[in-house]
Amino acid sequence: MTDAPRKRRWPKVLAVLAALALLAAWWVDRQLEPVRLANTVLSAVGKSQGLELSFSGTPDYSLRPEPRLRIPNLVARQPGAAAPMLTAREVEVSLPWATVWGDGPVVITRIALQSPALDMAALNDWLDGRPDSGETELPTLTDGVSIRDGRLTARDWRVESLSLALPKLAPGQPASIDASGRFLQATREISFAAQLEAGTAGLDTALRLNSAGQLRDETLDLPWSLALDGRLEASGEPLRLIAERIEWKARSPLPDFSGAGELTSGDSLALELQGELPNWPEAWPTLPEPMVSSQAPLALTLGYTGASDLTGPLQLLLRRDETTLEAGFAPSELMAWLDAGEANPLPPLVGELRTPSMVVEGVELEGVRIRIEEEPLSTDAGPSGEP
Repeated sequence: MTDAPRKRRWPKVLAVLAALALLAAWWVDRQLEPVRLANTVLSAVGKSQGLELSFSGTPDYSLRPEPRLRIPNLVARQPGAAAPMLTAREVEVSLPWATVWGDGPVVITRIALQSPALDMAALNDWLDGRPDSGETELPTLTDGVSIRDGRLTARDWRVESLSLALPKLAPGQPASIDASGRFLQATREISFAAQLEAGTAGLDTALRLNSAGQLRDETLDLPWSLALDGRLEASGEPLRLIAERIEWKARSPLPDFSGAGELTSGDSLALELQGELPNWPEAWPTLPEPMVSSQAPLALTLGYTGASDLTGPLQLLLRRDETTLEAGFAPSELMAWLDAGEANPLPPLVGELRTPSMVVEGVELEGVRIRIEEEPLSTDAGPSGEP
């Protein structure tokens, strides 16, 4: 009989616990209401990065098995800027509870972006205004980063249909990225699919790149492939990419190339390539004897120092046996010549060809030096009728 009152108390205890649980659930839901939560997170992130972050639509979140927040129609811009720096149809971020509570280093499970669009000019403006915070610390991403249907836009070029997959990221550990998309500039389109492997995740690392695609414009439709082994040094100024091995393959009128090189990017751009062309492209002007009969590859040195948009001239040195060509050319003019097909048999070069002998229409010439100059502007006949 003494057990009965105790048994009757259990329903009351359970009712109190249920009420407390409902109250706690209401409080948590109130604090984690999707719009309120999204605004709180974006306000904190935007304030720390000097950006205005906003969204439209209804966000979504879940707490199991770990916190995950999905934000629709994200817009990021610098305060007061008319044009956004970044937009995305959807951004999803998930992270473990340890990161939420602030236990240990920053670990993020996954970041996924749907249809992001990045304005490169706005990005550069934002980066220029950022304070120097010292060494950049990479977070750990246990399930990596995914980008689908992305877009990059610059003043005179853009990248569309960009997809990127980074399976995982951990400081000091190897990392790999798969990327594909289309690079467009004026009437030219370069489609690409690439795999990049880094020896260690960071700004200074060994790199291996394998990529392939198609070059298209009004007159060309050519396959290409590029393999590169080297090292990236991007933790300081200027940025340097040292390529210890470059293998470029294409179809004429583009040449094949095998060699090495270095790219330096800071206030200006510097490029140096050294290697060889294994063969002379069929679409290029036919070489005279004895150069055309030689089976030796053409040693090549290519250099550039100037603006980052490659508007300045490139310096070229070609050598086969005892024949050398030293010349300069503008990349835009060379691409226009390639596009023109057979309209002009000579490439737009300025320089000098030197060879110990040359056969022209059956006549052998010795000690040949040929100066290649820009085509002079045409002039009208003078009053006397003389040119």
